[in-house]
Amino acid sequence: MVQRLKDIFSFSSKKSQEAVLNLAPEPVEKSASTSFDSTLPDGTTSDKRIPLPEFMKSISKDRAMRVSAIYSAVKLRSENIATLPKVINRITPKGRDVANSHPAFLLLKKKPNGYMNIESFWKFIAICFDIWGNSYVIIERGRNGEPIALHPIIPSCVSVRVVNFGRSIRKYYTVATGRAYDGTYSDDDMLHFYGLSMNGIVGISPIDYNASAISSGISAEEFAKEFFSSGGNVKGTLETDAKLGFSEIKKVMEMFNSAMNHGTPLLDQGIKHKSVGTSPESSQLIATRTFAINDIARIYNIPPHMLGDLSHATFSNIEHQNIQFVEYCLRPTVKCFEVEMENKLLFDSEIGEYEIKFNLDGLLRGDLKTRSEYYAKAIQFGWSSRNEVRIIEGLNTVEGLDEFIYPSNEFIVGEKQNENPNNTKKQQE
Repeated sequence: MVQRLKDIFSFSSKKSQEAVLNLAPEPVEKSASTSFDSTLPDGTTSDKRIPLPEFMKSISKDRAMRVSAIYSAVKLRSENIATLPKVINRITPKGRDVANSHPAFLLLKKKPNGYMNIESFWKFIAICFDIWGNSYVIIERGRNGEPIALHPIIPSCVSVRVVNFGRSIRKYYTVATGRAYDGTYSDDDMLHFYGLSMNGIVGISPIDYNASAISSGISAEEFAKEFFSSGGNVKGTLETDAKLGFSEIKKVMEMFNSAMNHGTPLLDQGIKHKSVGTSPESSQLIATRTFAINDIARIYNIPPHMLGDLSHATFSNIEHQNIQFVEYCLRPTVKCFEVEMENKLLFDSEIGEYEIKFNLDGLLRGDLKTRSEYYAKAIQFGWSSRNEVRIIEGLNTVEGLDEFIYPSNEFIVGEKQNENPNNTKKQQE
């Protein structure tokens, strides 16, 4: 089985017959850095590594996902992207037809590989995109170069290498997972999804580049945990002018500590309690935690009400905020996915003839009243048929509802209109 996979992945790229550079897999570094190979004029190669600042390494991906706002944001985006309908269309002079016979159709519609369903596949891709800033998918190809399976790889197990060939530049991906897919892949055989990038080669991690903002939310969370674990008591000191012996001090501490468990201490010897800590009110704990939610919402471009902050949500603007979530949060990400897949899952001769689309219309449908008014106008003014509306709503088509209709007092300019026999008969009478 391992040898078979090696034979499959040693297949040369579908877009180029040039030999793939034979780079031996190297151990993937745990630190957040990217390796670049630059061929110098003398033929030597320099290895430049640009490590991230220390404050950006202070929060691990696992710790960040334990912040409820980040967990909710990543879960919200990944689940919505995973449930979007994906389709390959063939562009025709009359519009678009679903290309259900294309080799990549089933990979995007039903089953990308032998061990994942389509929903779990896209959830994983979206989660990697939101946490690491990069998602990697190995393209397994058949004998003729057609895609037959898609294998997602954890971003921490992939190193990206840029190699100069004269004036041309190629990217190569070294995979080191300890499994059968380890090796080096050319750019044509690796789907690489990434968002914001500082070099045009790899994406930046939202977690690493917003470590400072995330840290403030974690600090507020830990402060609240510490406050409630101490019974809601603020840190302080016990002060007295009297000189106490060891036994007296021990007795006072036992009395005071027992009172910390919601009891009432009885202090003698002129002992007074003086607070030295900060209360949640004076530290504005609630405001800080709310601001942390807004920070996470800004990082992922999500309306705050979707992360549980309803302070600025009203009945009149909630629908528009939902539309903004689709247009400004999901659309740029799925467009990134569409462009990358069109470039690498389609042959060069198919680019421009086929397109890969994520259908966002279902998230923009609005409530029942709004949809009814929209469909009524679409049918009334003749730019949608009744059967097309039924298909959108998940209903079966009905014979005789494919015709386009338009108002009786309107007609197409330049065409002779047929007279209504009933009206002609009435005029003759």
